[in-house]
Amino acid sequence: YQRRVHGGEKYDIDIHGLGINAKVSEVANTLLKETKVACNIPTVAGCTQGEVILFASEAVHLMCNEGWNVLLEGRAESVNYVRSPHRFELIMSKPELLGKRRAAQRMMASALRSLSAGSSPQDIHDALNKALEQIAAEKSCQ
Repeated sequence: YQRRVHGGEKYDIDIHGLGINAKVSEVANTLLKETKVACNIPTVAGCTQGEVILFASEAVHLMCNEGWNVLLEGRAESVNYVRSPHRFELIMSKPELLGKRRAAQRMMASALRSLSAGSSPQDIHDALNKALEQIAAEKSCQ
């Protein structure tokens, strides 16, 4: 992770490898939400869970020591290993909304790439429909 400055200070994670050169903030709602990533999360998590938790914990403590207030989001099974006297858990009454939220995030991120500030409502509608068609055409996890 790197501390980066974008008008104000901001932390970000650089990804370099497997043909990817990007910052997590740039691909969080696109590449990292794609089916090919989601399908591999259980395998990768099983092999690297401890390292991911250590990485997240170190990053949280680094930012806290610099005076930041940090909110760490994740599954309880993972974030419970990050030491903190402050902890809360959000529970959704309708868990199926998580999938709908993820689909909406991916659609918006995809549509934004083809839109500009002067886009018409019809342009926006068309871009969202195209994004939905692309998501629907993806193969699901086997």
